[in-house]
Amino acid sequence: VLRYVGVVDIIKQKGDVELRKYKKDHPFAQLSGSDNIIAFTTERYKKQPLIVRGPGAGAEVTAGGVFSDILRLASYLGAPS
Repeated sequence: VLRYVGVVDIIKQKGDVELRKYKKDHPFAQLSGSDNIIAFTTERYKKQPLIVRGPGAGAEVTAGGVFSDILRLASYLGAPS
């Protein structure tokens, strides 16, 4: 299964978005709809990362947030309200 994932490396102070391939039994491959997931790989969770999974905002809430941000930016740039 292909998934776009954000990868943050604290040591290198670097972040990337990558297209990665996962086996069907991997937690990232089992997402559906607007679910979100994050895996923490640390010294303590090196062999088996800590996985946190839950529902995302969904298309309507995300669109409303983007629209709100556009209105706020337009106001900041001097657009009449």
